Amino acid sequence: MNHHQKRKLDRIIEISATEDLSEYGELLNAMKKGLGVPFFGTRRLAAAMLKEIIGDISQIEFSKNDFKPKQKTAPVFEDVNDGKVKMFLNIGKNHRVMPGDIIKEIVRRSGIDGKAIGKIDIHTSYTFIEIPEQYAEIVLLSFDNVRMRGVNAVMEPAKKKKDIKCD
Repeated sequence: MNHHQKRKLDRIIEISATEDLSEYGELLNAMKKGLGVPFFGTRRLAAAMLKEIIGDISQIEFSKNDFKPKQKTAPVFEDVNDGKVKMFLNIGKNHRVMPGDIIKEIVRRSGIDGKAIGKIDIHTSYTFIEIPEQYAEIVLLSFDNVRMRGVNAVMEPAKKKKDIKCD
């Protein structure tokens, strides 16, 4: 497998693991129904898409181990208080974002109950959001490759405020 093909496959695996593909699933179902072969249509369509994207693989040897996801280190949540993790989002008032927009996006992507989301503190160019500790990693992972108000939204664990000591 050449470098270009490997890069494309890695990107496909990353997208399948991290992005919301529901619209593409609907398109795939419509294409499958158009073929009139619902029993094996999805697999056949996926194989056709890989052939179109990757090209000829007849001379390539591969195994399932070639496609294991790369181990990522678990995120470190520094600012935890009363079972809630404070998260940082690089979107704020300048982006015309409201608390409801943020809640809707979190719920849509992560599937958690919007009522579980705690305080949302919107500043000029960023926002702090409190997420229950048990959902923090799910929310963080689900916010990969998100656009809000035309901006690449980046969510990360908030850094804990450093105590300023006065002598």
